Amino acid sequence: MQNNKIMTQTFTDISSQELDALIERITQAKAHQLTLSPEDCELLLDALLTLASMQEKLSDNDITISKLRKLAGIVQSSESLKSNLAKGKKSTPHGRKNKAQAAQIKPEVIHHKHTDLQKGDNCPECPTGKLYKFEPATFLRITGHSPFKPEQHVMERLRCNACGAYFTAPVSDEVIADGALHQKYGYSARALMSISKYYAGSPFYRQGSMQDLLGVSISASSIFDQIEQAANAVYPVQKYLTELAATAEHYALDDTKNRILNQTSVMKKSRDGKTRARTGVYTSGLIATVAEHNIILFQTNIGHAGEFIDEILQKRPADLAEPILMSDALSANKPSKVMVKMSLCNSHARRQFYDVHSHFPEEVAWVIEEYGKIWHHENTVQAQSLPADKRLAYHQQHSLPVMYRIANWGQAHLDKGTVEANSGLGKAINYYLKHFAGLSAFCCIEGAQLDNNKMENQLKLIIRDRKNAMFKKTQAGADIGDVLTSLIATCADAGVNALEYLTVLQRYSDKLRLNPELYLPWNYKSQSPD
Repeated sequence: MQNNKIMTQTFTDISSQELDALIERITQAKAHQLTLSPEDCELLLDALLTLASMQEKLSDNDITISKLRKLAGIVQSSESLKSNLAKGKKSTPHGRKNKAQAAQIKPEVIHHKHTDLQKGDNCPECPTGKLYKFEPATFLRITGHSPFKPEQHVMERLRCNACGAYFTAPVSDEVIADGALHQKYGYSARALMSISKYYAGSPFYRQGSMQDLLGVSISASSIFDQIEQAANAVYPVQKYLTELAATAEHYALDDTKNRILNQTSVMKKSRDGKTRARTGVYTSGLIATVAEHNIILFQTNIGHAGEFIDEILQKRPADLAEPILMSDALSANKPSKVMVKMSLCNSHARRQFYDVHSHFPEEVAWVIEEYGKIWHHENTVQAQSLPADKRLAYHQQHSLPVMYRIANWGQAHLDKGTVEANSGLGKAINYYLKHFAGLSAFCCIEGAQLDNNKMENQLKLIIRDRKNAMFKKTQAGADIGDVLTSLIATCADAGVNALEYLTVLQRYSDKLRLNPELYLPWNYKSQSPD
């Protein structure tokens, strides 16, 4: 009789994702003595009925593999598939990228138990009812506190009254994991100081003033000392990333002015090969794409971005194919040691037109509208996640005609004399025509990008720090900033928790000196349980 009831039961498909989530909730309920919601109870009942039906069918030898997979929820039923197709593909909502969400920290679960009531007690509201466990109430609370918390560790000591030997109680493993014994500032504190300075752009003095306000006084000089120790500990990884960058398939390059207060002029070779006194301080930024990972590097010194890429490419193995380099059209950004496939930033070309919009509103409006079509095509390519070869074919079909249309339009204006060559619009047209090959490289070279916006966004870290701190005092201080900013930016791009990563690198500084390749942002978790 029971079997007939099972056979007539209408089952609901339970997907593997729903089943995994249910298992997790049941595990939490068991661990914390919680009750299940009515929805979870219904899912659990469906799972049990499905299991009973499977056992019965298997015992009767009256089931095919296809039916078994459908019954177990491994594949959807035809009705479910049909309904999903009718709904169509949902559009991805605008917002943060999924990889950035991977670095989010789960909230700490804090349980509050009744002190006056417990299961089985009489109901305080009525004379007849009994209390039983029900689905708990819950809310999320975000708390605020000082970024740094002082901890005074008091270790019990015993002393022998005969020999005078001391026996000190050991500290917990958690304390040792954040720093050596008697180390005042933990690894996590040093990492947070580094992120506040080189990602949030908070100068040392501002951090010290903020800590005075919050009741945990730390001087600006102490913050710099701790950041220097953090940089020394993690430097082997940054050095290895610089060597690994030499093998990249694609580079994005740019630079911005900076200032080192104590820096004097130095005798250094220019790009023309002549040695002369030079004073210009720049921070050069580089994104090197190796496989599916982006390595972000910064270098602050007297020199341009082209000299930085020369240093990287000098270490490049000779048997590798020519890489693609994305930059603006400045000759100082071009490498001189190794041949590369040049692609130029279309955002720079578009900006040339946009800057003269007030003087040539109709002409510039047409160019901006045409250029907008190209970025629309790029958005379409990204939305469809097309591989490099199909992306190239798509741009050749849709974007290259637009590029030629703008070029022909500009050349016609110059030929007819309707636009003076020395005017603002004439200079924008000449820039476009002169660098057309590099600007249209994304339509001719597989893997070439449309613009250099990603590198320019990374340089905002440097610009933010420069605006807030005004300058670096010494070249050594600039080098420290380059090491930490490079690692923090690489973490941010990879969706890795930079605070956790810098803390782990300091904790295992002895090991990473020997094998830095095992402690990169995308593989360091496999080397430790952190």
